[in-house]
Amino acid sequence: MSENKNEENKKQDSKKHEPKAERSLLQNIIRTYRSEFLKIVWPSRETLIKHTITVVAVSLMFGIYIAITDGIFGALFSRFVQLVS
Repeated sequence: MSENKNEENKKQDSKKHEPKAERSLLQNIIRTYRSEFLKIVWPSRETLIKHTITVVAVSLMFGIYIAITDGIFGALFSRFVQLVS
């Protein structure tokens, strides 16, 4: 009987320590992320603006290219359908 009580006490003790272990694990993860986040070298405002303008310009060029190509293929397909009909 005393063996059962000892086993129950051990189980209860291990349950008490689980949240603390989880908390310390979470704290360790947060510390790691924070230390890595502090190592980030952020671009200057000038660099950020230049890169943003470049991305927008290239996106617009690709959009215009796709629109023109779509228009050409759409017109060709329409003529093909008219010829076949």
